Amino acid sequence: MTWKRPEHIPYPSVWHTFQAKDTESDQVVTYRVQDLPEERFEEAIAHMMEYFVYDEPTCRAKDIVNEQQSVDEIADLWREFVKLRLVLVCFKEGSDEIAGMNMLYVSQQSDKEEYQCKGSVWRCIYDLVDYTIKKSNVYERYGVDKYLGAMGLSVAPNYRGRGIATEILRARIPLCKAVGLPLTSTCFTAIGSQVAAAKAGYEETYVVSYEDMAKVDERFVFPNITTKYCMFRFENFPSPSLAVGRQSKTYLFPPVHPASPGVVGGRKDRS
Repeated sequence: MTWKRPEHIPYPSVWHTFQAKDTESDQVVTYRVQDLPEERFEEAIAHMMEYFVYDEPTCRAKDIVNEQQSVDEIADLWREFVKLRLVLVCFKEGSDEIAGMNMLYVSQQSDKEEYQCKGSVWRCIYDLVDYTIKKSNVYERYGVDKYLGAMGLSVAPNYRGRGIATEILRARIPLCKAVGLPLTSTCFTAIGSQVAAAKAGYEETYVVSYEDMAKVDERFVFPNITTKYCMFRFENFPSPSLAVGRQSKTYLFPPVHPASPGVVGGRKDRS
């Protein structure tokens, strides 16, 4: 990963605020989505290891938590992601507890080095995601040489049901605009993240059922998986220069550089 965050973009910055119910009552409170601070890097990895690897359908179906090498390798990959200073985290105002987060990275056409891992479960899941990425053909479809990707969207159990995943996905838009990334696109493997992406305005580029994926590669069999489809979605920024297309969620937009740190956009949660 050779991409670097522009030095003139304040870090950490708040990219989005919204309102949703409190965890302690029905009172509506404010939440913010911001850059993950450097001092919270390891805590963020711990959050993903506590929730994501148990909840994400392919990880659960393949019982990844019982193959230590795969667990270690996915954690190491996330450690590379946080170094890019792009990972988004959600906090409730007045609390430093991680409500949710999204592990983000930059995919660049110029990066030719193949990702290496040895854990059989993680290798299988990674290859499944990589297959959908290649099928979605982002670089050629949109005429870009880089875009914001993701591998891991998680909301803590006591914060679920508040639309937090949707709002985290929405926060990618101002982030991309600020750091000069023309589009965001992701392979969504769970029904929950697929619904959140649709609510956030992400459009489908490539959709394949897990049943059909098993015909592509015999490793792509996920016993008792609770999600029917694997979707690649993209988000396009609504502007005159919009490049429209059908891809897993992707956004294509002109670069914007904030003059100072702070909130970029706010929304009341309606989900």
